[in-house]
Amino acid sequence: MFEQFKNDKTKYFALGVLAATAGVKFLKSKMFHDNCVKAVAQGMKLREDATASIAKIKEDAEDIRFEAQQQQAFSKEIES
Repeated sequence: MFEQFKNDKTKYFALGVLAATAGVKFLKSKMFHDNCVKAVAQGMKLREDATASIAKIKEDAEDIRFEAQQQQAFSKEIES
């Protein structure tokens, strides 16, 4: 029976079957599930933080633009 494992193709096939079986067991494990849930939760929090930061940057840019327009209008009034 072990003479079949002298062939490289048979060895690789057997190792592939073993790895696939172990992979399926790992993917169905509670530890993998819990880590996936944590990773998704962290990703969602990162997205929310980025969205809040971008909103703050947009607000600041709008304030700067509004102040610049007011200053420009004031400068035109002084010149005329």
